[in-house]
This record gives sequence, structure tokens and C-alpha cells, in this order.
Amino acid sequence: MLLDVIVYLLQHSLQTLFTLLVTFGLYFFVLYPFVFSPLRDIPGPYIHRLSKIPALHYQRVGKWIRRVSDLHEKYGDVVILSPTEISVNGDSKYINDIYIKNFPKSPFYENFRNHGFKDNIFSSLENDRHLGYKKLVMSLYSKSAVFSHKNPTRQNIVNKVRLVVDNIYQSSVTGNQPDYINAKGEENIHSKGFNLQDGGKWFNPSSKTKNLGIDVYPLFASLAMDVVSAFELGVENGSNLLKHPEQRGIVATHALQALMGFWTTLMPRFWNWAASSRIKQASVVIEEWQLAMYDVAEANVPSFCEGQNMTTLEQLKKNGLTGKNAYSFLSDNIFAGHETTAIQLAFLTFELLRPCNFKVQRKLIEELQKTFGKPKGPQDYIEDLETVDSLPYLDLIMLENSRVHTSIPGAEPRIVDRPYYVNVYNKDSKTSKQVGIPVGTTISCLPYGMHRVESVFPNSEHWIPERWMPYEHETPLEYNSRITTQQKYMMPFGKGIRMCLGMNVAQIEMKMAIANIYWHCNSKLCEDWCEITSKENDPVLSTSPVPIGNSAPKNKTDIEKMTMYDLYTTRPLNDECWLEWYENE
Repeated sequence: MLLDVIVYLLQHSLQTLFTLLVTFGLYFFVLYPFVFSPLRDIPGPYIHRLSKIPALHYQRVGKWIRRVSDLHEKYGDVVILSPTEISVNGDSKYINDIYIKNFPKSPFYENFRNHGFKDNIFSSLENDRHLGYKKLVMSLYSKSAVFSHKNPTRQNIVNKVRLVVDNIYQSSVTGNQPDYINAKGEENIHSKGFNLQDGGKWFNPSSKTKNLGIDVYPLFASLAMDVVSAFELGVENGSNLLKHPEQRGIVATHALQALMGFWTTLMPRFWNWAASSRIKQASVVIEEWQLAMYDVAEANVPSFCEGQNMTTLEQLKKNGLTGKNAYSFLSDNIFAGHETTAIQLAFLTFELLRPCNFKVQRKLIEELQKTFGKPKGPQDYIEDLETVDSLPYLDLIMLENSRVHTSIPGAEPRIVDRPYYVNVYNKDSKTSKQVGIPVGTTISCLPYGMHRVESVFPNSEHWIPERWMPYEHETPLEYNSRITTQQKYMMPFGKGIRMCLGMNVAQIEMKMAIANIYWHCNSKLCEDWCEITSKENDPVLSTSPVPIGNSAPKNKTDIEKMTMYDLYTTRPLNDECWLEWYENE
């Protein structure tokens, strides 16, 4: 009988092959996605039900955040991204369930390991392993430790912020040291100078002698790099980019490597194939630069007074993590710590100088001058961390900026490790039902999307700091309730046990920088760098929100040049932001 069947199949091979193909196609394209798939009741486009390829494609070309946002706009709070992955949005319960209740990380994070695939706090997938790592160093990053007069971080932040103000005075306000290095753009392949290849001739064609343009993005990255490397290794052992502009090319080198995020995290096997020779060289340069700093720190261990914290490196060594096992922690902190802070400061200063936000800039300056008086001169600085930290208007500006321009707008994927249900709303029937999500499914919230839930943040695409203030005729109870709700949707530093470890350092560093800069100066866009489309008296252009994407139509206007790059970690589209600074009256 069996032999007869085999003979028949061989004699009718084409018919058999056709039948098998039809059967396979019917199962793969119809039955599985709509009948057998455990995610069959999750809404979303048909093509995303079939394969991971569409999701990978949109991530590769830098359109994924926009794509997921559009899917939620069309299909609702719960959408399918691939046969094994969903995205949830629109309800803060998902942030609570997934991140505060600590679903484990997806394998996406494994590839943030460094120096021979050595594990670190950020890349560890299991919660217990992560907590074990975190306990080793978390006391160093507490707010009380950062603000302590006994620890060097406090004074180091003050000193580095002084250098930022000095840079702004020298390169822009007085014009004594024009920013020719960044104008040439030899290190930044996205810069105006690099693309024009004119040796920086585009810069200051009118030959102004003061109030010149200065590229603040690498300036802020240098601030953050100097602060975080000193925190990790000791003040004497960290980078010194603010004092040595000629060394700031390492910032552009980091930005170049960051472009490989898709290949690093999702397709690591093909990284060498996808990377250009320039990017491969950048990776070598970065690791050599990092290891050179670590060698210096190993040979120059800071002395610690009683009651003073160790550096992160010495704390790790004390707990048995040495060599590249410790360096993986340091490199992750330094890479992420300098990048995210620079992003926030660049977008914040850009928003403050837009004509539609002149009133916000003026109000910030008024708050600073009311609190600290007027500076006695360029060498007068604000050093009071506690007072700066408590400034209400500065705080709400920072909040709104982290909402609109969150440094990491990309999804934070987790793995469902217990029975879990989502609420799926059918727009056609206007009914809802609970859908069980199988264990092993990848699930995520998109910070970019959560920060733009329209019912919570009206006019959510727009940068409106006043949304964090009491509204007219709003009672204190109503205000507190609204702010509490808004905070539930905010995740600029993550949520739960996986929240950003360096949050306290970053927040006071940014506040001190903004407070000192705007205590002395006000800012305008550099017209040599871009066409200024934002007009104070134009009701449309004056309030145009900054888009997210991987390109700009002409890449000439202020809004185009400051497009948020559609990546897991965003940045200005051209890795630059040229501003002019004027001394306050």
C-alpha cells in the first residue's frame, strides 16, 4: 500500500509538488495568521502577520518609529508588529505592567555588550542578574551622592559647566575663537561643512566679529563626555574635550558608529558586511580611545577620603569585576551617558530660540535673574546645585523637552513571561475584548508614542512647557490629578528597575548647563547654517513641530535640519545645531 502511494507520487510529481505548495501557501498565508496564530485577534496589517521582514526593513531604513506610530493611529492601542511581537500604546497600565512589574528584556539588548561581548547592567536580560549588577554600584548614582560636597562629581559638574559658558563666550559672544573646526566638518559626515567641502567658507560670510554661530551639539556632547567619564574613572582620568576642541572628533566618531544600531542589535551577524570601512575604522578608534582611558585610570587610582564614594571602576573592581568585564560597564555608561545628554541639550536650546518660544526663553531668563540676580561678568557662575534643581520653570521646560524630544524614542522590547491580557478595541463594532498574549511574545511600549497620547497631552506634537503648569481656573486638586496622569505616561529614563542608572547625574548636569548659559546669554538661530522658517507672527510656521524621520526634503530649513532621526536613540538629523549667542542686557 505504502509502495503504491510512493509510486503514484513519483509518477505525478508535478501534481504532487503543486498540491504541496498550495497546501503550504494556504496554511502559511491564510490558516496560520487568521486561525491558528495566538496573535490572530491582535489588529494590524496583514504583511506584519506573516513575517519579521517588514519590521526589520522599516528599522533598517530608519522609518520604524514613524511606522509604529502610524499603525497605532490606524489600528488602536494594540497592534501586531510580527508573528511574535506586538506594540501597546495609549494606556499607562501597559507601562506599569511591562516595565514597573518588570517583564524581562528581549535578546535585542544582548548586543549592547562590549569588549568581546562582555555583559553589563544594560545588556543583562534576566532581572535577577541585572539587580545583582545594579546593587554593586547604585549607591554611587543616588541623588544624595551626586549632590554631596564630599564627592568630586558636584564640583566637577560646576567646573565643566563653566567651560561650556567660556566656550560660548569665546566662540560666539565675543567671536575671539570662531568655531572653524566644526564649520569645516571634517569629522561629521552629515554636517554642512563636510557636504559642501568648501573648507568652512559657508561659515560667517558677512565677516561678523561677534555673536558668531557655534555648533552646540558637539559642545554639549563634550560636556557630557567629560562629566560621565570623570564620574566613572575619576576627575583626573576622564576626557577633557571642553578644554581641547581639537579632540572633540571622538564625539563625531561615536555618532558614526551609532548609525549601525540596526545591524548591531538586530542583525549582528551581518555587521561586518554592512559596515563601511569608515565605520569599521570608527569602531576601532572608539575602543582604542576607551581602553587608553581605562589604562590611565588603572595606573592613576584616585585617593578617597572618609565618606567619599569610589569611582565606578574601583567599585566594580572591589566587587570582583576587573579588566574587560568592568570595562564593558564603563563603555556602556560613557556611550549612553554622553549621547543622550547632548541630544536633550541640543533640542532644548533649539526649542528655546524658535521665535514661537521667545517668550519661554525670556521667562526662563527672568526666573534665573530673579533667583540669582544678574551676573557680575562672564566669569560669574551659578554653583548652587540645590537651588538650580528646585527652579520650577526650568524644571517644567526640562520635562516638556524630555517628552517631545525624548533621547530614546524607540521601543523598549520585553518578553511576556507570565499569563498576560491586553484590551483590544474593535473600531468597526465599537466593542472591546480581552486577548491573551502567549508567554514568549515580545511586547513593547514606544516612548515616542506614549509621550504623544492626545487625550493626555493635547496638541501632543507641540513643545508646550505650560502644559506642566496649573491651567486657568484649575483647582489644586485638578492640577495634581492631571500632572499625576501625565507623569504616568512619561518614560524618558525608562521605568521600573531598569530605569537609567545615571539619571541623577544627567538631570542636574543639564539643569546646571541651561541655568548658567541662559543666566548669561540668549540665543538665536545661525542664519548662515539654515533658512529660518519659524516666524513669531506666523500662526502656522511659528509652531510647526519638529518631525521624526531619516531625511529631510531639502535639508535647508531650521525644522528640516533639526528633524529627529528615526532611530532607537534619536539625534539631530545632521549631528549639528548652530546657534548664535548674545549677552543678556
